[in-house]
Amino acid sequence: MSRPWHVPAALLVVLCAACTTQTGGIALPAPGAPTGSTPTNGRPLPDPGALRAAQPCDLLPAAALRPLGVTGAGKPASTSKARQCEWRVDKGTVAESYTIAVVIHESTGVADIKTDKEIEYLNVGAHSAARFFTRGTAGCALGLEITPTSRVDVQVTGEDPEALCGPALEAAKQVEPALP
Repeated sequence: MSRPWHVPAALLVVLCAACTTQTGGIALPAPGAPTGSTPTNGRPLPDPGALRAAQPCDLLPAAALRPLGVTGAGKPASTSKARQCEWRVDKGTVAESYTIAVVIHESTGVADIKTDKEIEYLNVGAHSAARFFTRGTAGCALGLEITPTSRVDVQVTGEDPEALCGPALEAAKQVEPALP
């Protein structure tokens, strides 16, 4: 006596369905779990206005100035789109000297960076960042993400932009702990 072919086929379908590693449905947070947005680096998003009170000259700590080679006080400046502070590093010759700038962008995020070269994405401390070469100036910069629509850039400008990415990263590591 032969069995109908559909019985083993139905059994095979049931067994295969039981072996899946996926669970159907929609993921929901546990009761009482925070529901705020979290960027890919795992940090909770700060208040979008968190940079409003920040002063760019205060973001690079005084203890970091000497190790970075800064020779004078920071000089604040601003444009219609950003606030910044600049420090000079004098290495003895114009070709070796450079300027470090901390630039607060309250309304432009890392995704808004404009450059003629490739952007490299990395983490600086707890912040997502983008390393890029500045347009129109000879500089290397790290844009540290605060929110998707705000960032703080640490820019180093001088004669050799490629050689300035090391000092830019060192300065960014000093600025990062002070950021929201």
